[in-house]
Amino acid sequence: MSAALNRKLHQARERLQGGDAAGAQSLCKEILAHAPRNPDALCLLGITYLMAGHARDALPPLGQAVAAQPRHGAALENLGLAHLMLGEFAAAERALHSAAALPGAPASVFMRLGVAMLNQGRHAGAQSALQRALDLDPHNPEIHLNLGQVLGGSGNAAAATQQFEMALRLAPGHADAMYNLGVLSLSADDLEPARKWFERATQHAPRHVDAVVNLGVVLQKQLNLDEARACFTRALAIEPRHAQARNNLAHVLALQGESAAAREQYLAALRDAPGLLDAHEGLAAACFALGRYKEAIGNLREVLRAEPAHRGAANALAEALFQTGELAEAEVAARRAIALDPSAAGPYSVLAEIHSVRGEIDQAVAMLETGVGNTGADSLLGTFTFGLRRLCAWEKWQAAWQRLAAALDRSTAQVSPFSLLCEPTTAAQQLAHARRWSSAQFGAIASGHDARAAPPRNHARLRIGYFSSDFYEHATAYLLAEVLELHDRNRFEIFAYAYGPDDNSPMRARLRAACEHFVDIAHDPDDIAAPRIYADDLDILVDLKGHTMGARGALLARRLCPIQVSWIGYPGTMGAEFIDYLIADPFVIPPAQESAYAERVLRLPHCYQPNDRKRAIAAPLTRAAYALPDNVFVFCCFNQAYKITPEVFAVWMRLLLETPGSVLWLLADNPWATDNLLRAAQALGIARERLVFAPKAPLAEHLARYAAADLALDTFPYGSHTTASDALWAGCLLVGLCGETFASRVSGSILAACDLPELITYTIEDYARLAQRLATDRPLRDGMRARLVAGKETSPLFDSAAFTRDLEELYSKLAQHALGH
Repeated sequence: MSAALNRKLHQARERLQGGDAAGAQSLCKEILAHAPRNPDALCLLGITYLMAGHARDALPPLGQAVAAQPRHGAALENLGLAHLMLGEFAAAERALHSAAALPGAPASVFMRLGVAMLNQGRHAGAQSALQRALDLDPHNPEIHLNLGQVLGGSGNAAAATQQFEMALRLAPGHADAMYNLGVLSLSADDLEPARKWFERATQHAPRHVDAVVNLGVVLQKQLNLDEARACFTRALAIEPRHAQARNNLAHVLALQGESAAAREQYLAALRDAPGLLDAHEGLAAACFALGRYKEAIGNLREVLRAEPAHRGAANALAEALFQTGELAEAEVAARRAIALDPSAAGPYSVLAEIHSVRGEIDQAVAMLETGVGNTGADSLLGTFTFGLRRLCAWEKWQAAWQRLAAALDRSTAQVSPFSLLCEPTTAAQQLAHARRWSSAQFGAIASGHDARAAPPRNHARLRIGYFSSDFYEHATAYLLAEVLELHDRNRFEIFAYAYGPDDNSPMRARLRAACEHFVDIAHDPDDIAAPRIYADDLDILVDLKGHTMGARGALLARRLCPIQVSWIGYPGTMGAEFIDYLIADPFVIPPAQESAYAERVLRLPHCYQPNDRKRAIAAPLTRAAYALPDNVFVFCCFNQAYKITPEVFAVWMRLLLETPGSVLWLLADNPWATDNLLRAAQALGIARERLVFAPKAPLAEHLARYAAADLALDTFPYGSHTTASDALWAGCLLVGLCGETFASRVSGSILAACDLPELITYTIEDYARLAQRLATDRPLRDGMRARLVAGKETSPLFDSAAFTRDLEELYSKLAQHALGH
């Protein structure tokens, strides 16, 4: 090369050393225009690209330099560096290995070779290379740092700590050393030291994004969620496409109950890092919380594609498929989840639910029994106990209930409060458990949606919303329909939010016509349904479901309305801070028992239960048509089988023994309960033919059956509710048995409002005596029945117009109180 080109090469080196990469690059290009294979000029050109952060552009000139001079040490080292910067660690190792083989190779070559090997998981080779670098340059903090990372990756935390501390002694402000010391502490779950190291690192290097992210991780683990959230937000301000920071921010939002915001952050993280499994998993969980099960399915399948043995994803996939009605796929997924993890409760529950939907209740209970045996999970034990109730399998139920009762205090989120209503529990026990359940299920959501003050109304009429999945041919609809029709439209604007099935029934059409605004949110996830309800600016929202099957408590936890009230659908306390009031009456909740309810108790003057005077009663059939014998006394109870207890059933059997020829007419709830009840009757000396089972029938036909019955009998502790008012509406007397809990006092409330308080009993002995007296004293029975028939026109129980006025007065007072009037 000519002397002139040599001078330019010297000038290029000087400019590069002076930080003028652009000037050096220009000179290198001039040289290469005359000497295109000059290795020194090619190497310098490559270095200028590296200094500008353009590693990809550096590869061609550096590769050409090595091709022109294979033992060019600087070109080999910088070629390795370029590959390192691009994450191409195998290629980096090849170039750096060649550089290291040259005589006099500097420490930087061995350090970079160690880094390349470390990033390929070859810790032993990396440690050897870095030790060689350290021998050549023992006071280089970067070598100590990288050697510490190798030792830490090999599991030698103590030796790694020594290397990071040495790096700090050599360079006291070395943020990466502080960061790595924090990582070691975090890995050991030693949170406070980890926090201090990450804070120091960010003080010395405020834009050290990984230190900021890990500080957020520590704060999250310490449950300082607001501070963690701020850290992840700060990290994203530094590096907006930092997928892990965004994923962690999403997780904090989810923990704070902000599932919709979490979902958006997970989606953003996946746009930047489509393969980030944590984000897919977190997104699926957020979708579950929002009711977006179809979206959850796609993300869970992504997780399982990458990790087929991922137990949590397999469990969640089975549940999501069940929620979307994909029963066959859900069954396959649940069995696969059990194969992966036989100790997980969720898949057994899914399989039991699938069997229940198919009407295979016996198989559902058998699956739950298997699940309880394999997992010991309280959630399965609770459902199993209730399932045994449904089958009237009392011997197994007794054993299961004893075990469940002993576990209730620890079963904070495991056993539905609804299943306890039919068990021998006190109102105080039901309150304690409902509080634990509601806190575990909805606490995070509720904490992010505090109670809102009632805003000044911009609408002339009070806006009342009714919230339920039962706006179809359902017991709740039968009770409520006429109230909706009788609301004073001059004073009240009525909204119904329906999230159950649309059965295209006359009742559905009637309910739709009765409400000015009938909003079907059945297919809307929570993050879509909630804004829709918020926008209606309700004054009062009335929940008609409580903790019963299909309820959407997570929506209520978002505080859809400043005043949220529980009524009709759930005979007990919800134990939830987001339910302000419970509508009752003086009988179901006497003033002395208010402490057993989390809500403030409101009382209607008579019975809390409305009744529809438009309920048609079909023409009754003959007793023979109902498979009943003529000229005998007919006791009846059309409650569902789970309400029947061995103690009450034993009383019924004594009544049959003491009333010659009499029969007991029951609802044919399910064939397994029928078989078990027949066997139990035989064991108590009652022939099978003295129990008659009525198939389910449309309401008008069902009501007509009461004309063929002589006396209806209550259940306990979960008594007759809609069935009680049905019996009385159809002219059939009912013997009530009342206790302390709401669910056990409804029959008494109904009888009192029907002006028949003499039919209320409070002990099982009095219940048996009264039923026997009515069965044998015809004049007494006929007199009471005459009072019942006459009372249909005069008693408060069936005065729908007066009931509606009382309810509206209650609503008006609530709204006035909320506005401070």
